[in-house]
Amino acid sequence: MENTTNKRLTKKDRPKPIDEEIIIPDEEVLISVTDPKGKIIEANDIFVKISGYSKDELVGSQHNMIRHPDMPRVMFKIVWDHIKDRENVMAVVKNLAKDGRYYWVVTDFITKVDADRNVIDYTAYRRPVHEKVKDAVIPLYKTLCAIEEFDGMDASEKFLTNYFEKIGMTYDEMVEEIIVKNCHKAKAMGFGDHPEEEMKVMSKEKKQSLFNKLFGVK
Repeated sequence: MENTTNKRLTKKDRPKPIDEEIIIPDEEVLISVTDPKGKIIEANDIFVKISGYSKDELVGSQHNMIRHPDMPRVMFKIVWDHIKDRENVMAVVKNLAKDGRYYWVVTDFITKVDADRNVIDYTAYRRPVHEKVKDAVIPLYKTLCAIEEFDGMDASEKFLTNYFEKIGMTYDEMVEEIIVKNCHKAKAMGFGDHPEEEMKVMSKEKKQSLFNKLFGVK
């Protein structure tokens, strides 16, 4: 599946998934940059290595080529709605490598805008996630995928809205709590023994500063 004809890869070029996980070293940060339409314009070396694609294959291709079928589409709608509104958002994501293996990451999306607030590009910073983080989201993702297969994405979005109303938090708050509670760097980042409570009263600016440290953003 080498890109030897200048044909940019799309989701149609995705490999058949296999049940084998790629383990990402704890301190690595996978970075990619896309244009406002989701086309990859830059990728760092570790993202290239883990994805299994060459940089030539990645650059110019749509980012959804690495979406794993176990990921519900509604989760990407949530992310896209945030970043289109120039809002940062974190997401726990299962991605698909070129050889069909998968890898889990928590991704922090940052939107770059010009002086007129027009989007220039989107940068995604990804780090590996703790097993407890995966355990927390997998049942929800399986349910959403099943709903989408049976009744479409509108139905899964309705289910998700009701789910968040029931637990009394937004998607952002859920991800923040899961990540912080299961991050071995939590205390080093400034959190105490009850990070979920501290997050509720923390300003957006303070949260972003702490998560920038987690993701290695300068």
